[in-house]
Amino acid sequence: MNKKLLEQFGNFNDFVKSIDDVIWQKQISPGKWTVKEVVAHLWNWDTYTLNTMLPHIKDQVKLPEFVDHDTHNLKAIEKSREFTDRESMVKTFIETRTHLVNQFHKVDQSEIRFFIGNDKRPYTYERYLKIFVHHDEHHKKQIENLLG
Repeated sequence: MNKKLLEQFGNFNDFVKSIDDVIWQKQISPGKWTVKEVVAHLWNWDTYTLNTMLPHIKDQVKLPEFVDHDTHNLKAIEKSREFTDRESMVKTFIETRTHLVNQFHKVDQSEIRFFIGNDKRPYTYERYLKIFVHHDEHHKKQIENLLG
């Protein structure tokens, strides 16, 4: 696996730690999620990868289609309400992301190809991880826009 990519994925923890209380409850744009909800959304996808996808990846395996994004995202917003303060949400995010990065470090990455749903193009760990690194970057830009 591309170590730089995995490092970038893990380093997102530093960005989440840097988010302060001033913008935590602000919407990323009018009528959209708050920063807290965005972090919960990212955490929910990490949890999904950690629990649902990663344990089942083997060479040539066909994994189920990704979950319905809208339903999955609504669950993340509901879960965000369980966190009463920024520190507990950030701590949970960091613990989960760190665990996920460690799991990626442990996997046998030698030429493993797998499929997700009906996608005919095989995934590698790197291709899978790139999806989520780009996803992180998308939301990071939204949050940074609040900072001016």
